[in-house]
Amino acid sequence: MSRYLEEAASLLRKSAQANEQRNLAYPLRLEEGRERIAREFATLAAIDKGLLPAEITEDVIRAIVGRPTA
Repeated sequence: MSRYLEEAASLLRKSAQANEQRNLAYPLRLEEGRERIAREFATLAAIDKGLLPAEITEDVIRAIVGRPTA
């Protein structure tokens, strides 16, 4: 993993820890934060494997097909 991806992962871990502490009393916010962070880790994993992340792939497909973004 590149230095940049390592740094991004480190920041995501800090964000995850802050989410756990900040939203412990708010289950819905806690879960939303976990889901957001999980998506970001999945994006980093895709980039690390040399794959285009899903969100970017969707944008590329829309551009090719000519559909406007939502």
